[in-house]
Amino acid sequence: MYLVTFRLDPGEYNEEFHELNDAIQAAAEDTDGYRGKRTWHTPESEEVLVAYYWESLDALETFGAYAEHKEAKQRWTEWYDAYEVTVTEVIESYGSGFGDDADPPA
Repeated sequence: MYLVTFRLDPGEYNEEFHELNDAIQAAAEDTDGYRGKRTWHTPESEEVLVAYYWESLDALETFGAYAEHKEAKQRWTEWYDAYEVTVTEVIESYGSGFGDDADPPA
């Protein structure tokens, strides 16, 4: 499994951003191998962290080829003040107490 963390400092969002963002999320959900996402907001700043779960690098690469995703990557300065993406291979994941919200998402 692979975990992609998208850390961002949001700027100004407009209607075009929301339409593109919705299209990207739909594309992710339509990609075989997409397992879900979790989002956290930093209470002391505007910073947001989104963790996306993927079954394989092939699935992630398929998603990365979507036109909407490529467009958003080219236009990031219109909507974000800063961003960082980290791709990590998950070797093991375990825990207890989160019930249906346990990572990774089903």
